[in-house]
Amino acid sequence: MAVMLFASLAVFVSAFGIGAALHYFLFNLTLLQYFVAVLVFSFSVSLAVPMMFILYPLYRRSQRRNEIDANLVYTTGYMGVLSAGGISIEKIYERVAQVEQHAPIKHLAKRLIANVKIFGLDVASSLADIARRSPSDDLSKLLVGITNTIKTSGDLKNLLTFESKRFLHIKREQLKKTLGTLTILGEMYITAMLMGPILFIVMLTILSIMGNITFGLSPAEQLNLLVFFGLPAISTVFIVILNSVLPEEE
Repeated sequence: MAVMLFASLAVFVSAFGIGAALHYFLFNLTLLQYFVAVLVFSFSVSLAVPMMFILYPLYRRSQRRNEIDANLVYTTGYMGVLSAGGISIEKIYERVAQVEQHAPIKHLAKRLIANVKIFGLDVASSLADIARRSPSDDLSKLLVGITNTIKTSGDLKNLLTFESKRFLHIKREQLKKTLGTLTILGEMYITAMLMGPILFIVMLTILSIMGNITFGLSPAEQLNLLVFFGLPAISTVFIVILNSVLPEEE
């Protein structure tokens, strides 16, 4: 909370100075309009700081979940191959912790080994702990299934083989949905970033000839807002959307 408040204050002061300079050089405002516009700009920018402090952990959790879900099929297949040789689940996760390239899965595997070797938990309890901490529901269900198999039949080979095939089928369906989503996003990008600005520029040009003023801003000032703030904001939104849609895999 202290860091968040300090960052908000620092951003408010910086935004106030930047906003004062921008409004002074780009817009022709009265003194009252100038002061109000700078304050609104500064408050808007500084309020984004606590929102980022709140949303960033949720975003990181979602990012880790997507990375685990996208690559779990490969990890499960590797574990299935090891289980076919009669290796115990503890040894399997030791090997996964050594060769896994994706940080979220590697971190959970290392935690399982630490629970067993350092904290003295049995394998079933350690698996249950990892299942509770996993950001991925698919991985949590897999760990619960492994725990139940260890307590009953102990046949990890058939379980991991079945889960590997199931994850492979799910991945095929997800790739089809991702392809459809990217097609829609491409059309939206063309509309928002190519056709939209051209339409607004034509409209603002016509309004400038008519001398129309909206919210105290001339068409030239509205065009400056669109070019310097609107288009970068829309581009940032598209980058965030693409980052959340595309699977996290190498």
